[in-house]
Amino acid sequence: MTVPTDRCALSVVIGSIACSRSIERCVASIEAACKGLDSEIIVVTVAADEADEGVATVARRPGVRVQTLAPPALMPHLWAAGLAISRGQVVAFTTGHFEVSESWARGLLGGIERGATGVAGSLSLAPETRPVDWAVFYLRYSPFLEDIPSDRDVADIPGDNAAYRRDALDRHSTSFADGFWEVDFHRRIRAEGARLALVPAAGTRFRPFASLRAFARQRFEHGCQFGGWRVKFHGRPAWLIAVAAPAVPFVLVGRIARRVLRRPSERMRFIGALPALMTLATAWAAGEAWGALFHRPSPPVASNPVTSA
Repeated sequence: MTVPTDRCALSVVIGSIACSRSIERCVASIEAACKGLDSEIIVVTVAADEADEGVATVARRPGVRVQTLAPPALMPHLWAAGLAISRGQVVAFTTGHFEVSESWARGLLGGIERGATGVAGSLSLAPETRPVDWAVFYLRYSPFLEDIPSDRDVADIPGDNAAYRRDALDRHSTSFADGFWEVDFHRRIRAEGARLALVPAAGTRFRPFASLRAFARQRFEHGCQFGGWRVKFHGRPAWLIAVAAPAVPFVLVGRIARRVLRRPSERMRFIGALPALMTLATAWAAGEAWGALFHRPSPPVASNPVTSA
């Protein structure tokens, strides 16, 4: 596929996996945040979700492009596919489970204009979320629960609510063949002296996700990818990862607890989320062990993109 040469100010790449309950609200909020900007919205989904009513609806919205990948595909694969066809001088990434604030797009662009290579905003839970949603949220975003009163340089940012300079992404494009794994990308650009920053204006809210079973399967698949990645690219012994797997859920949940329980407003939700959180952490640990022993990362296959009229 030919990479576009005509640039716009901002591309927003939305990864959509099992987002039928939230993708329309996600896209509508991003359209509102991007109003008046030279921007584009790209939704990337998997073929199994392509016929989903929510995805079909957003595909008919003017100016929204929908790209599909053949399964199996994880969120980093979706992001990499969207990045490959994006035109923005700045590229933002999120998932279809978030609703962004009205100031979100300008907040991200402002952070980049002030000299950061990558910026991100706050992540919070919507009021209608349930214990499974809380568990998903804490498992993935507990390092980023702090309030953001003003721009602040940090060591890492949440990839599900982040934006990056195009030139930095282009320099490392060859490393995205197996997906845009933001943790690895952050490590690479920090080694170059790049700044990562949190900006207060780019807030998002996490909407209800899916069943515990559906997300446990996703966590297992992500764990497989990560376990294979650790063996293939970092030389970690597969047997050592497998032997350590039974302790991993307890280490993960203990680490999350230390972060979350510092916030009194989150304590009751954390207790309610604990059974689901242990289930998800166990799925991740099992996937990591399986991936280390049997799986080696490989790129997904993209289908033809669809552009709404």
